[in-house]
Amino acid sequence: MKRIILIAFALIMLIGAKTLVAQDDNENIQSEEKIKPWTDVVKNTSDPASWTWNKNVNTRNAIRGDWDGDGFDEMLYESATKLFSDNDDITPLDLPGDLGVFFLINEGDLDGDGGDEISFMSVNRDWSNLNVIRIWSYNGYRWREIFQTEVHIWDCPNYRPETPEESFTQQWKRKNNYSLSKVVLKKHDGIIDVIGIHPNGRYAIEEIKILDKSASKRKWGMIIQPRDD
Repeated sequence: MKRIILIAFALIMLIGAKTLVAQDDNENIQSEEKIKPWTDVVKNTSDPASWTWNKNVNTRNAIRGDWDGDGFDEMLYESATKLFSDNDDITPLDLPGDLGVFFLINEGDLDGDGGDEISFMSVNRDWSNLNVIRIWSYNGYRWREIFQTEVHIWDCPNYRPETPEESFTQQWKRKNNYSLSKVVLKKHDGIIDVIGIHPNGRYAIEEIKILDKSASKRKWGMIIQPRDD
């Protein structure tokens, strides 16, 4: 009888241990899911006012690069109100509003100073479909904007287009072998090409020469969006 009781007790302990292990495994899986990179930004593309966000403290953008040009990479993280680095010597970059950014991209060294530049599009609390893509550079003690171009919301690299108008930019990039995931489309001999909105309301390629952390020699290239006047 005692032997049966001991065997039963051992089985109960074994089942309990397996249950605890399973719970730990589930918690680990849930923890891993929480820290996955933020990939699906826009859940509903019908109207900016109705977009829902998959954004919390564990699902912000994070990129790596040599921001201060010292030869060592550091991280850059997005919070709701600023971009900050794991290198405490790098001053945080304050963002407008409290919704963060749609995307955060390391554009590489655009101005030849040894440090990488970043691009992003802030999330605005408005009804407009216009926004601004900005390129920033770190000059040793603070961030400085060196270029911006007005774009539509659907020019955001990770936006999911649904209408013909929204899909135009992505279709054109694919057809012409432009990057679908980067804002700075091409760079050659210091010239970067960006799709922007021409003053007459059409899409156009804007050529920008970046020198000494300043954008100069800006000019519009070809119009890429046919439109009946």
